Amino acid sequence: MLKFIKQRLFRASSLDGRQAVQAWAEAAGWVMRTLRDQDGFVIDSRGGELEGRIEWGPSQRHYLGGYELRMRGELPKLSGSAHAVVMPKALLEDVESELFNQFVGGVQTEIDEETPEEMRWLALSPKLSPALLGELKAHYGAVSNRTPWLAHWLQGPLGELLLQRATGPAEVAAPFALIVQRNRLTLRVALPEPDVATVQGAQALFEMALGQARVMADEPGGDEDL
Repeated sequence: MLKFIKQRLFRASSLDGRQAVQAWAEAAGWVMRTLRDQDGFVIDSRGGELEGRIEWGPSQRHYLGGYELRMRGELPKLSGSAHAVVMPKALLEDVESELFNQFVGGVQTEIDEETPEEMRWLALSPKLSPALLGELKAHYGAVSNRTPWLAHWLQGPLGELLLQRATGPAEVAAPFALIVQRNRLTLRVALPEPDVATVQGAQALFEMALGQARVMADEPGGDEDL
């Protein structure tokens, strides 16, 4: 999957795609502005359900390729020490393989501070079992120090949407990481060039995940900082 992302990265830039995203944002009553110091844009969506921003620009996670789409939201009911990550199964396996090659294969002896937190969790925190993943097990992997909370979160409407995404058209189901850390939910989506269908699909996933997480309290007795 990482190879597929890199191949898409070298596509020619699509100005039409950005213009279409801008038209979509303006129709929703949002403001889209370009970034000064790098290629990318921010959509201020504070008047909408996202209560924040939609960002697209250079990726902050190398495993998602050169550019990514980002959305963030706060989770005040969740313990600040709780963490979780959900990824498509193929992407998670690629990241695990990279970890193995770097830290077990002899290149490095320990995980350093430059390694993204969610990559560290793959090595240190419990992975959700196939039994708890249910129908999602063929398509996704998930890790957390709050596995009861994570299993509950992935049930119901969010699980149904994830399953639809996994079995739907590949062009609207870009690789992603859904990350919970420090009372915040972040969705990162691999996106070499923005297009309305991918942004809308990410928006639907983010809103569902954020809404479901906000109505759930933290599970007592979870593992602390494994």
